[in-house]
Amino acid sequence: MTLKNELLYRFTRQPGICFGENELASVCGVSPAEIRQAVSELQQDGYDIQSGAAGYCLMNTDDLRADMIMALSGDLQAPVYVFDEIDSTNNYARVLAGQNAEHGTLVCADHQTAGRGRQGHTFYSPKHDGLYFSLIIHPQKQDLIFRITPAAAVSAVEAIEEITGIHPEIKWVNDLFIEKKKVAGILTEAVNDRTDGTVKAVVIGIGINIRNVAFPEEIRNTAGSLGIENISRSALAASLRRHLLYHTAHLDDPALMDLYRRDSAVLGREITYTMNNEVYTGTAEAINDEGNIVIKKPDGSTLILQSGEISIKNW
Repeated sequence: MTLKNELLYRFTRQPGICFGENELASVCGVSPAEIRQAVSELQQDGYDIQSGAAGYCLMNTDDLRADMIMALSGDLQAPVYVFDEIDSTNNYARVLAGQNAEHGTLVCADHQTAGRGRQGHTFYSPKHDGLYFSLIIHPQKQDLIFRITPAAAVSAVEAIEEITGIHPEIKWVNDLFIEKKKVAGILTEAVNDRTDGTVKAVVIGIGINIRNVAFPEEIRNTAGSLGIENISRSALAASLRRHLLYHTAHLDDPALMDLYRRDSAVLGREITYTMNNEVYTGTAEAINDEGNIVIKKPDGSTLILQSGEISIKNW
């Protein structure tokens, strides 16, 4: 990591905090003169870094910036696209994937006019208040594609905790919850090769509610947010990108599903689920290595649910 990027990393991890020149020189292992030079270069790149008696402070850390996400993504050079407004980041990423976009290509937006969730649901995506994110990956192991959604959930938990200190829970199969409210959703979509029908790319869409907002009435009782006003969304996007690329490159690692189970909000709880348009109850007994939920029915028998919607009773 270059000195410029290391400073950017430190500034975005503690938004609004001023760092003394000598303090930065000490933690970065360089001279104060090198700190001044690196800060000057960041300012020339368009970063609003104020200096004063208290030290250096990066202003407007909330801005979603492609160059900032790139700088905080390590050595990854795949493109980053950032839009003020778009219908759906997944829609745009699917187009890019069909045009053979690079592995790790990222699409982010400040606002979605038609954000999408699983099973035709919409995802409320107000301006300035969330992170709306779609990553393109080229899966190397076709037989483990079913683990991409659990990998996305684990990655989102890790990125949120890294940047904010908050640790959400995972509600099977693809939602993140804090204090019984949904704060993030995941939508993974395959893009198939037209010649042989194999999966050429997967688009991983993640929407995270960051600030407290007035949600529409139909979701007001179930939707929530991280409740954080001062955050670098670019740092969160870069962290999420790094964690996703790691976990989706290690889908065969047994630790992945262990992490998914560790953060589960449903295991051991009584749930309701729907099959053939009928609603049933049971206890979420386990999540197997295929990501399916194992339900213990009232008669003591077990059922393996591969997909669908569940609700947690008495939560």
